[in-house]
This record gives sequence, C-alpha cells and structure tokens, in this order.
Amino acid sequence: MHLLKNSILVGSFLLGSLAQVAAQSSQGAHIALDIKPYKNQWVYLACYYGGIKALADSAYLNADGKGVIKTSKPFPQGIYIMASPSKSILFEIMMGEDQQFSIEADTTNIEQSLRYSGSAENDLFAAYTTYIAPRAKLADSLQSNMPGMTTAAQQAAGNELQRLNQEIMKYRVKVMEEHPQSMLSLMFKTLKGINFPPDLAQPRTRKDSIAQYRYGKDHYWDEVDFMDGRLVRTPVFENKLADYLENWVSPEPDSVIFEFNWMIALGRNDEEMFKYLISYFVDHYMYPKIMGQDKVFLHVFEQYLSGEKPKADFLNEKQMKIIRDRAYMLMANQLGTKAWNMNLPDPNGVLQSMYNIKAKYTVVAFWDVHCGKCKEDMPKMDTLYQQKWKQHNVQVYAVMVNESSMNDWKPFIGKLSSKWIHVHQPNEMRTAEEKAGTPNFRQLYDMRSTPTLFLLDADKRIIAKNIGLIDLDKLLEQKFAQ
Repeated sequence: MHLLKNSILVGSFLLGSLAQVAAQSSQGAHIALDIKPYKNQWVYLACYYGGIKALADSAYLNADGKGVIKTSKPFPQGIYIMASPSKSILFEIMMGEDQQFSIEADTTNIEQSLRYSGSAENDLFAAYTTYIAPRAKLADSLQSNMPGMTTAAQQAAGNELQRLNQEIMKYRVKVMEEHPQSMLSLMFKTLKGINFPPDLAQPRTRKDSIAQYRYGKDHYWDEVDFMDGRLVRTPVFENKLADYLENWVSPEPDSVIFEFNWMIALGRNDEEMFKYLISYFVDHYMYPKIMGQDKVFLHVFEQYLSGEKPKADFLNEKQMKIIRDRAYMLMANQLGTKAWNMNLPDPNGVLQSMYNIKAKYTVVAFWDVHCGKCKEDMPKMDTLYQQKWKQHNVQVYAVMVNESSMNDWKPFIGKLSSKWIHVHQPNEMRTAEEKAGTPNFRQLYDMRSTPTLFLLDADKRIIAKNIGLIDLDKLLEQKFAQ
C-alpha cells in the first residue's frame, strides 16, 4: 500500500485536516483490535483521500495480537483501511459517527474470520461483503470462461450475469432505502450508473446518441451530494469525478471551468469537499495532459488562491509559493492570447523584434546548442522548413537560451540551410531584467526545458505551446489545408 502519492496539495494538508475535522466532536475513537497472528508488531490505520491512501493512526499489537486505536477526537468519517506491519491492506473499515467498536480477524483467512462488534456501520458492510463474495466469484468465473463457450452457452452465461447484476442492484437499493445515511449507502449511490429511459438505452442513430449523451451528462451526478464531505474519503468518488471529466465533458478549458464552478459552488458548503475540489483541480490542471487546459488551473488560482486573503486559505506558504510561481509562468502564454514580444540580438548584434516578422505563421523555438534533443530536432526542423513550411509563409524565431554556449552557436546555425531569425539574450540584458524586476522570456513563455516550441498566427497570437516537433508539423499541415 502506497501512502501519500505525490501531490502538490493533498499530502501536506491532509493530517492537519484530520485533526481539524475531528475537533468538531468531543468523543474520540476507541477501536479495539484482535488481529492474529501478529505479535508485538505495529499495524496501521489509513484512510482513502481521493486517489491516495494516507496514514491516519497506528496501534501496537501485544503478544496476544491485541491492541487499541484510541484518540481524543474522532476521525473524519469515511472508509478506512487496516494495514499490516508491512503496510499491505488487510481489510476496510466504515468509519461513521460511532467510533467505539472492536475488530477481530485472523489474517490467514480474513474473509471467514473478520468480525466487527459494536458498529452498525460495519455490521451493514460485513453483511454486504458476505452477500457479494460468492456472487462476485460466480460472475468472474462466467466472464473468464465466456471466450471458450459456444454461442448458446455464451448467451446463457450473459443471461446469468444479467440476473446476478439485477439481484445485486436490488440488494443495494434496499440498503439505500433502509439505511440512507450509512457509509455503505454513500458508496452505492456514488457507484450507481445512469438509468437511461428505454428509448435512449440502445441508440440507433446519431441523433439518438447525442440525446443519450445529453441525458447521461445531465443525470450523471443525480445520486451524489457534493455537500457530503464523507465522499472524499472513499475509493470511488475520485474515480467517478475523473470519468466524468474525461468522458462526459469537452476538453475545452472553458467547459472544464464551467464544471468546476458548479461543483465548487456546492462543495464550498462542506469544508472537506471544498478543500478536496480545490486540490484536485490544481493537481490535475497545473501541468495538464491536454494543451491549453492550464487555463483551468489559472481560473482556480485567480478565483480562490490569489490575493492577500484567498478564499481557499488552508495552504501553507511553501504550497502557495509553488502555486503562485506556476501561475505566473502561465499568465502570459495562454492559447489565443498575443505572445509577448521579444527584441533580442542576432549573431551580428542587431536587435530583431519578433513582432516585426511578416509571416502567416511564426514558430518560436527556444533551444540550446548543447542540448542533445535540440541537436537532433533543429536539423529535422530545418528539413521540414525547406520541404514544406517555407512555401506556406512560415518563419522561425529561434532563441538560443544558454549564453555560455555562444562559441558553439554560430558554427551550428551556420550548418543549417534555412534562413531563420536566430537570436540570443546576452548576460547583461538578462541581468538588467532581473534588476528591474521585469519578467523574462523564460517566465513569459513557460520555458522550463529545451527545446520548447510555440506556434503563432499572423497577429502573433498563440496557436500552440510546448508542442513536440512531430505534432507541430502535423498541426501546420492541418493549417495549410484550410
């Protein structure tokens, strides 16, 4: 079990959050443990928090395998994990309001030996575990054997799987009706799929598919309460959120921002949910997989994390510095905005303004002659320019970023066939910028490594940023075909 995966926000504020939420109640937790065959060893209590498993407490088991987890304040409600001395998962615990209970287990046969006493939440969970185990085993067997079955046998197996699924759903519905506030009901509601009306269950036309998508998106969160902070300490909520953003929401940044806005409007009514949503969207969009989605991170920063008194004030100064520094690296290079002008000297010392370039497209290339990848890509880009780009009115503004490489710069660019605009920033120019406190091209273009490529239109607006050479060539081909 991995405790606290890398995350900008979650790892460092989680333990403080545990203590803060616990302070809302005066009666602490008292969980008696009897776990065989461990003797004179530590076991660990962890909790889910979105996609991580975080250490919450520990207990020392004596020579009889007995110990106790005792706290002055209760744990935040959610689903917890009991882990072995080697931190492997043993079993899960439903941590509800009543945290005075006991657990017995023998790790040689957890399924048969696990017993909870004094906890209605865990009695409900144990009953479901007993119920689901043989049915899950049967379902796995049917699914694994289906590829080798005859057509008739496959149909029969499919019918049996459908029957099992319906039976399990009835069980879950009964739990949700009879124990609506239980942790198990919370899990079932989060796991519940979309119940499409009959006319949308099997779309036949494109119009049907669009209608099904719209219905599904509108009803995706029907059973989920964004004002219930218990959700963040389950293993299912983050998966549901990730699925929604990946499969039901357009990757366009404004679409993602729209979703964040309504979620946070509800989630801010619960402190735990509010913190979780802020941390999730910061972590996932600070360095997004899809170009341009860092706009989502900037939106979160500007609305909730900036200013002298940010609305989200649960972060420490180290975290805030990381976030502020990243935001400042992104503000000047958002897609669709005009790129910041550079006016740098060429090999002859003549200043060359990027804004003076008269081209339909401008490729801005930040590179270093001593960078291995740059030495591979620059000749390749030279060839692409000669064979395709030049005839479509493309120009390249190539910025050599390492002043210490100057002795090798001129000989290298002299071997290139293309007549690009080659420039560099002398040390005295960079020093003057630093003294004046003005941002340099490294910040303005989010230049963190070499090579870094941008594509600008005729008005020097950013079409693409931090794009690889192959993808840049494909994008230009698409532009040429328009």
